[in-house]
Amino acid sequence: MASVSPKLVRIRTGFERVRSAQESFVLSLPNMHRRQGNKSVPMGRTQRERLCEMSFVILFTAWEEFLESSFEVLVVDATLGDFRKRNRVLVVDSDTVHDLLRGSRKYTDWADHNSVRERARVFFREGEPFESALSSAANDLKNMRIIRNRCVHYSQHAAKQYKDMIRKAKGAQKLIVPGALLFTSPPTGLSTASGASTFGSVFELYGEILSTISSQIVTKGRR
Repeated sequence: MASVSPKLVRIRTGFERVRSAQESFVLSLPNMHRRQGNKSVPMGRTQRERLCEMSFVILFTAWEEFLESSFEVLVVDATLGDFRKRNRVLVVDSDTVHDLLRGSRKYTDWADHNSVRERARVFFREGEPFESALSSAANDLKNMRIIRNRCVHYSQHAAKQYKDMIRKAKGAQKLIVPGALLFTSPPTGLSTASGASTFGSVFELYGEILSTISSQIVTKGRR
């Protein structure tokens, strides 16, 4: 019977630990206070929103790290059982995988889910276990990347992508900053995920989506 690699389990456990910690932090923000002279006053809305954005960047970075680490482990570990039959490139160590993925670039992009899917199709037959897991949440992953980029970049391109996303999700309404969006209940047009409207905030929804995808990758990546 196929088993899940302990390395993959540890990698996903690490991601889940970050997700849980950041979600708990974000949920605690409305109750946080700050010192003002000798008084303790509620944290301002702008401060809460900025901290929420920082938590989302941390979450998305952990997601990128999960993709990179799990990808490298699956390439190397695909030497046993049925999974080997689906592997197109056999590599014996993670350093070699890392060099192959990076090529002549300074780094490998793990934020763009389409790039990851293309990469997976080179290394794995039919791109599995990444293809189906990532394609099923393509719209949400695209929006997450747009929000992350708007949190860390102030370029016109990042601003336009975010503005277009908000208009598509919420209609011709006043533009809100990423931190405010992440705090709100998921707008109807933001996500195609089943049960999206049942989540209390966009942050919680996206955390759950990433958790589900990571579980699918690890489960389908049996050796």
